[in-house]
Amino acid sequence: MSRRRLAVLCAAPLLWAGVARAGDFDLDDDAPSTPNATPVAVQAPRRTFTLRECLELADRNHPNLWAARARVAFAHGQLDEAKYVPFWQWSAQAGAGIAPIIGGTVGYTSAPATALNPTASTYEPFFTFSISGTVPLYTFGKITAAREAGEANVRVQEWDMEKVRDTVRMDVRRAYFGTMFARDARYLAKDILGKLQAAIDGVNKKLEKGDKSVDEIDETRLLIYRDQLLARSGDPDKGETFAMAALRFFTGVETDFDIPDKPLTRPQTALGPLVQYLAAARLYRPEVNQARAGVVARRALLSLQRARFFPDLGVLLSANYNSFPSIVTQNNFWAANSGLNSFGFGFGVGARWSLDLLPNAARVEQVESQLEEARSLERYALGGIAVEVESAYASALEARKREEQWARLEHRTREWIVSTQDAIELGTKQETALLEPLRTYIDARVNHIVSLMDVNVTMSELARVTGWDAAAPIGD
Repeated sequence: MSRRRLAVLCAAPLLWAGVARAGDFDLDDDAPSTPNATPVAVQAPRRTFTLRECLELADRNHPNLWAARARVAFAHGQLDEAKYVPFWQWSAQAGAGIAPIIGGTVGYTSAPATALNPTASTYEPFFTFSISGTVPLYTFGKITAAREAGEANVRVQEWDMEKVRDTVRMDVRRAYFGTMFARDARYLAKDILGKLQAAIDGVNKKLEKGDKSVDEIDETRLLIYRDQLLARSGDPDKGETFAMAALRFFTGVETDFDIPDKPLTRPQTALGPLVQYLAAARLYRPEVNQARAGVVARRALLSLQRARFFPDLGVLLSANYNSFPSIVTQNNFWAANSGLNSFGFGFGVGARWSLDLLPNAARVEQVESQLEEARSLERYALGGIAVEVESAYASALEARKREEQWARLEHRTREWIVSTQDAIELGTKQETALLEPLRTYIDARVNHIVSLMDVNVTMSELARVTGWDAAAPIGD
């Protein structure tokens, strides 16, 4: 109970504040406006966005979601690399230059002086090119394990993006409902200030007529209470400014942005049984699915590391092309330089085996530890999320019950104010009699607005912790 009182006391300054500024109510005896006063420019109405539209805009424009999509694209690139690398173990070499002219036969050159003392005119260009590679036939599961690990990593990053999206949506809903909360506080204060001003005017009229049923103390009490409200008149504007700035940032709409001017209401989304939300969390919660994908990825990496104890079997392919126009091709069977001007290719079957067996055994131990870590995180995700769901469900249930009670009390205090105003108009009560029902009504209305805010926020939090976005209030 002490926590609830503290929350109400902390929220009261925000909710008791009004939209009143220096000239809104003309509470002091200011000079009336003159006909020649400069007219105030009327601001054009801004475009309003519903909560559903704000969520859609945040999905498209929020920077954290852009970063998450980039991580998903990076994971897709890693998967493509895992698919292509085993079949793309190729290398090529090329060279070009100039070589001197060498003619004649193996035993006798046609120009010995030229060969011994070459000049620039005796050089001609040459070109060489070679390519070689391996096509894998059997790798003892390395290719399959690498692809499974890449696919699981993609799922991990996709569920991470869903986790970011749930957090962004929760932030959008909190800012959206916070804006409505601040506006309700403004309208509440404006309503109370209007009633107080009417009471103050009534006391002033009676004092001017010399009515002995009221005195200046009655007027002072009303003025003090009015000034207390006006002292907090900037809090709703500040809260709305913060919330609207957050919404503009989340949605990416920096200008011509507003939300519908509607009061906070009870969510239309029904609160189901607890077991329904626990089952939804196991199905939809991003952290649970991310942990499951992480276990699959670690298991595939363990298979890949174990497969590295064995060699890779494959077909070896090679080809080369050489062109030396300045060298005479020798056709002698015993001494030939035909390799300098030729095209050739070759193929065969071979194996490639890394014999770092002991270091690889240590790497297998490391991956086994990571797999056990991933399994532990999966168990923690399932158990910890159940605690979060039960806590969020209890908060939502308490907020709903509290909101119903404060709504009933607000209705009764409103009736009390109406009956007191009727009695003041009939002359059976004085204007100061309005203070007690106004205080009670403000307390009830404040707590009702707080509870409405809590209901919408706790329902949104319940949707976040379950990953079931349909459970959140739509706010329309």
